Amino acid sequence: MLRDEETDVLLKSLDAAAPAGTGPERRTADLERILAADHAGEELRTIPARTRRNRRLVLGCAAAAAALAILAVPVLGGGDPAYASWTQTPSALGPEGSEEAGNDCRSSDRNTARESAGASVAIAERRGEWTTVVLSGQGGFSSMCVTDGSLFGGSFGYSGKTPGGAGPAARGLLPTAMGMGSTSAGELSMVVGAAGADVSAVSYASHTQGEVSGSVANGYFVLWFPGDELKDYPDAGIPLELTYKDGTRGQVRVSLDWANP
Repeated sequence: MLRDEETDVLLKSLDAAAPAGTGPERRTADLERILAADHAGEELRTIPARTRRNRRLVLGCAAAAAALAILAVPVLGGGDPAYASWTQTPSALGPEGSEEAGNDCRSSDRNTARESAGASVAIAERRGEWTTVVLSGQGGFSSMCVTDGSLFGGSFGYSGKTPGGAGPAARGLLPTAMGMGSTSAGELSMVVGAAGADVSAVSYASHTQGEVSGSVANGYFVLWFPGDELKDYPDAGIPLELTYKDGTRGQVRVSLDWANP
């Protein structure tokens, strides 16, 4: 739900954008539409373990931003259109920023509130205006949030768990979600999951974005970029370049075949 100061800004913007002669009843109705859409966009839906490869992971879209576009309130703006600030290489958040981002991610996922409440921050990175958090919990539970921190920015989320808390080989990866999602800024491709103990870095040679570096920390990895490139990835999976702790490199193909026997 919008905070009080955001509601005040929205009311002033609706006043400025409203046609001449519009009464307070119309303004109130418009505000209620935006607040309802904003509330609906707060929740992240859980992806079942048996999610098919080509399923769109459309989660946590910024409904408030969409409502503003419909109402044509240009004074508010907000967001990072078309992921304009996104970068190929992420930067890690410091301890304070990681904890704040982790708390935001926990509070967003109401469908798995209990698991999220006890989950720790495995990864917290920034790409331009976008912050990405991966939470890890007991029994193979994980949650991912991608958020544009501006007033009416977009967000994407995922949460789920691997069967029996399965884990990857020391020099391998075990994705828990991959494919395409969307925010108010457009479509995005992503892969997230568990990383083997010997893996220190991961990257992907995107056809549209070039070499995209992911983040690896605390037994997890995450990598995402703008566009729908991973909407329908091949049956054999997608190739990821890995760097190992001994300095050597290798390539693995990852897919969700373990979840779709």
